[in-house]
Amino acid sequence: MKITKLEILKIPPSWVWLKIHTDTEIFGIGEPYLENHPEPVISEVMRLENILIGEDPTNVEKLWKKMYEHSAGYYGGPIKMSAISGIDIALWDIAGKAAGLPIYKMLGGKVHEKIKIYRALGHEMPHFVEPGDPYMADKRNAKVFFSNFYNVKPEMYKIAAEVLTEEWGFKALKMHISLGDELESTNKVDEIVKRFVAAKEGVGKDIDIAIDIHNPNPIIGKQLIKALEPHRPLFIEEPMPVERVDILRDVKNDTYGTIAAGERWMGKWIFFDALKQNSINVMQPDICHAGGITESKKIASIGEAAYAKLALHCPLSIVALAACFQVDACTTNFLIQEHNEVNDFRKDNKTIIGNGYIKDPYVLDRDGCINVGDKPGLGIELNDDGLEKIMSKKWSTIRG
Repeated sequence: MKITKLEILKIPPSWVWLKIHTDTEIFGIGEPYLENHPEPVISEVMRLENILIGEDPTNVEKLWKKMYEHSAGYYGGPIKMSAISGIDIALWDIAGKAAGLPIYKMLGGKVHEKIKIYRALGHEMPHFVEPGDPYMADKRNAKVFFSNFYNVKPEMYKIAAEVLTEEWGFKALKMHISLGDELESTNKVDEIVKRFVAAKEGVGKDIDIAIDIHNPNPIIGKQLIKALEPHRPLFIEEPMPVERVDILRDVKNDTYGTIAAGERWMGKWIFFDALKQNSINVMQPDICHAGGITESKKIASIGEAAYAKLALHCPLSIVALAACFQVDACTTNFLIQEHNEVNDFRKDNKTIIGNGYIKDPYVLDRDGCINVGDKPGLGIELNDDGLEKIMSKKWSTIRG
């Protein structure tokens, strides 16, 4: 089998998919994308096409190294690594289809029968949109819709959390806040904690809630961690700017809280550095930026030796999520899986994920989990009829 062509697909509302063709009927699907920077990644994919044509797509490790080193000595970076990630996912899809096996079988076999996922608890009440529409395009299914975290009373977070757990079926949530990197944010710490506590009250003690505090000034991050500690978040995500692992170590060593980071880290090396410095408890590589399935599995294995858990970052399309599920299923130190709420859909009192894009969308079960299944490759089949309708909609460079 040989690679014959790399084809880019721009899928509304904002996804970039890659279809790798071979000289057989088998093709692979991947997601080479960087939020708000799709065109540079597409250009990099096309640059790499020249060294992939004629290669055996099942030699995934060889091709990963070949792509990474094809740069006149300039390795890594978000553009290159996002391109490699999307290509890598598509190569694994081909390899699995060629072998007649799901990818997790080729990576050691299933450890987890089901994958627990969490849902974002933002500053709006949960709603859903038609496939291909951006998440904020249609508020018809929203019970209440707010525009600012601090305009929302704590009791409304309680209600939103109740809807997502009792009606939608999620058994884990994550609250999102953004403070910027200013010291003036110190006066907002108490208000943030009030909303977190209200959400916890809404779901009860058996439902986990994490919180993403989105890279504040390190001292504000410390204040938030200390204030949140008594309420036991599943994890506290990115409590400082992403640039310096050493400061992240200092933040973590000042708390007994669970610290998560890594969505903007590329490759195994920085994760090794962070783990060596005891800087994180939960690793969050993005499968579409950190190096694809190949690198995400390696990062998981490195983390296992440091007693760190894996919670793959995934704010993109159903293709990225399917790739995450394959890694999750065969990873012993898997914790929980993120997904993008724009992919959620409510039908027949069920929460389904990937409606319109794939033939058999994932269905959230009563435990708040997804069954990965045993289909070959990524385990998904594209819904050609649904995609034809989706492709008539507007595509945007802004994620989701």
